[in-house]
Amino acid sequence: MFTDTFNISAEPVNRLNKLVMSTYEGIVDAQMASLRGYMGLIEDQTKSAAGIRDFEGVKNFVEEQPERFNQLVKQMSDDFQQYAKVAEEFRNEASQLLQGAVKPEAEEEPAAPVKPASASLKKAATANN
Repeated sequence: MFTDTFNISAEPVNRLNKLVMSTYEGIVDAQMASLRGYMGLIEDQTKSAAGIRDFEGVKNFVEEQPERFNQLVKQMSDDFQQYAKVAEEFRNEASQLLQGAVKPEAEEEPAAPVKPASASLKKAATANN
């Protein structure tokens, strides 16, 4: 049976829990860094918009927008790279943990023959009658 291939012990579960919590912590840290970056971009944009006093100010504000957009795209790209790094680290470490929890095929015990469900149901039905 599939579940028979797992070693049941607390140590692998504890390691998996630690891995999940450290990954969660990494994601939260990345999100907070992202939030600070986006808030900085918003603050700069707001200051620039608040500084508009005349037509020349509007013109300068509009001319700055492509650069501000490039900053936003760069911030998003950096964020996605950070999340991808966290996900890859989690995948690699979880894979190692799970491989350690699964018994090698040479150690597996032979499985008991499985009776067809219909035969078991017929025996149970005749026993109840």
